[in-house]
Amino acid sequence: MLRYMIALSLLITLTSFRAETQVFICGPAGAKKYHYTANCRGLSACKHGTFEVPKSKAESLGLSLCGWED
Repeated sequence: MLRYMIALSLLITLTSFRAETQVFICGPAGAKKYHYTANCRGLSACKHGTFEVPKSKAESLGLSLCGWED
């Protein structure tokens, strides 16, 4: 029983450490889209610099995937 409990807690711990996808957005404010690559064609007009953020953060800001990458 103890082995089962240890294995279960280890499994739960390991699955909670999944790496989150990082995406790129333009500027600190005003972005409408997120991009999977920093050299995406949709970022070519960005004048405010690009920032790498977790995809969940970009989606929580109301951003959607760039049309060049879908």
